[in-house]
Amino acid sequence: MGSPSIITNPMFNMGFLLVSMQLAKKIDWEDPNVLTLARIGYFSAQLLVVAMAYGLIVLIKKKNDTTVLTYNAPNKPSLTGATDGAAPATVTTTIRDYDVDQVKQFIQSTVTSILIISVMHFQFKFTQPLLMQSIMPVKNLLTHKEALIHLWGDAPEGNLARPFVAENPLSAITGMFGGGSDAAPATTDATPAATPAAAVAAEKKEK
Repeated sequence: MGSPSIITNPMFNMGFLLVSMQLAKKIDWEDPNVLTLARIGYFSAQLLVVAMAYGLIVLIKKKNDTTVLTYNAPNKPSLTGATDGAAPATVTTTIRDYDVDQVKQFIQSTVTSILIISVMHFQFKFTQPLLMQSIMPVKNLLTHKEALIHLWGDAPEGNLARPFVAENPLSAITGMFGGGSDAAPATTDATPAATPAAAVAAEKKEK
């Protein structure tokens, strides 16, 4: 089947954000009825997204792809963007478990986003984000790499090859924790993973 190309088009994302921002400016946020509807819409959308994400997990487990996936997990950067210099740990898992973990990370990010938006709204009286964040999480889920593979039927190759390449940090901020995980190239059970020593030797050879 394959996903519609428009939903992953960067120009569509930019246009969507601009239209949403302009629309939010035209809403009378001082009207209590409008504010109540916005709150109901926002929290209903979050519940829908979390429910859909758990549904995606059920779909992944139903497919039960136990192909072995081995990759070198990258070191987590510090606040300055630098790593501790330690060799990356080799992770061995299955396609099913990897995919489930990716969706769980998306759910965790969504919950974090809900907490942030709730504090911004109820504590600091920001109201306009309610509109955009009622729509963005649904879009983020439908364009998540796991959804592209399991819902839309895209082939897990290229940008969708596991383990997934880290997304641009700016896109994550724009999508309010839209997801994406940081990982090094993977191997399956048919090809052994490169050891840290071999990786260092290869890097020196290239230099």
